[in-house]
Amino acid sequence: MKNTMQKRQEVEIAEDVDEQSLISTLISPSQLLAKWYLAIGAFGLLLAILNLIGQVHPTYRISWAGLLTMEYTNAAFGMKSTAPAFVASDFVFMLMCGGLVALALKTINSQEDGITGFFSSMVKSNLWVSLASTEVGGWYLTGAAWCILSGIVFYIYWGISYMAWVDPGVYVVTIALISSGIGMKILSGLDEED
Repeated sequence: MKNTMQKRQEVEIAEDVDEQSLISTLISPSQLLAKWYLAIGAFGLLLAILNLIGQVHPTYRISWAGLLTMEYTNAAFGMKSTAPAFVASDFVFMLMCGGLVALALKTINSQEDGITGFFSSMVKSNLWVSLASTEVGGWYLTGAAWCILSGIVFYIYWGISYMAWVDPGVYVVTIALISSGIGMKILSGLDEED
């Protein structure tokens, strides 16, 4: 009987440690996770601002509560003519995205060079140099740079031209291009023997 109780306590302690480590990982992200937080948070804030000014879709306004819960709480899309310009879910969504950006910047700022070093490293990256030359990282890095740049330019162009910032078809093309670029960037860092 004592062994069973002791095992239960050990399992409960292990589960509690797992939950604490997950929460601490989410609240204090690694450098890589902080970069993802920054990208996702900034993208969400862009969409929220576009939604507030009525430029996210030609005929609809987005209810973030409806979209994120797959219309469990309410409809995800409302007609621009009848839907309110600002609702509570806009505020909550912007708060969530802003929180991701804040957590990311806190982690990035804890680096040696801080936020300025992070943004200057993005500008001075070998990825962008390889757009014009294969000498830096070979054909894989050049292909990666072109795929990533093409995905970003396609999304921005299509969003501006057709107000299709939340169009699934646009997401498919953009994600295919950017993920192919990320994959090729990873391949460019591998040795021939790997």
